[in-house]
Amino acid sequence: MITIIENFKMNPLENEKCPKTIHSYIGDISGLLKYLQVMGIEFDGNLKRFFVTSYKNYLLENNYETATINKKINSTQAFNYFLIEKGYMQENIVDLRKDRVKVALGSEHQVKVLTVNQYGRLLFYIQNQKKENLRHKMIIELLMFTGVRVSELYP
Repeated sequence: MITIIENFKMNPLENEKCPKTIHSYIGDISGLLKYLQVMGIEFDGNLKRFFVTSYKNYLLENNYETATINKKINSTQAFNYFLIEKGYMQENIVDLRKDRVKVALGSEHQVKVLTVNQYGRLLFYIQNQKKENLRHKMIIELLMFTGVRVSELYP
C-alpha cells in the first residue's frame, strides 16, 4: 500500500501539479486507505466503486464540509487514473458528476433532494387532489419534470 502511494507521489503526471496539490492528494488518498483499513479491506491497488461511495457516505455522515468532500473525490479520481495507468486496474470508477456533492449555486451547502419514496408519494398526492388545486398540481409537475428552479418559476 505504501509503495502505491509513493509511486503516486512520484507520478510524472502529478509532478506537473503544484507541490501543495500533490501533498493534498496524498493526504486525501491516505485518508481513503485508512478508512478502507478500518473497514477490513486490505488495499491491493484495485479501487472499487463501492469503496468510493462508502467513503463519501462516511464523510457526509461525519459532517465534513461539502468543499472538503468534493476535494477528496477529486483526489480519488486522480488516484484512479494513476491506478489505471500503472495497470493495477482497468476501469475508471470515479465519476465527478455522480460522486461530487451537489451544491446550490452561490451556496456551500448540500442540495436536498427527494428520496424515491418521497417523490412517489408526492406524485400520488397530486393525483388525488380536486380540480380547484389544478394550479398547484401543475406547479409541482413543472418543478419535478423540468428541473426549473423555484426562483425561475416565480420571478
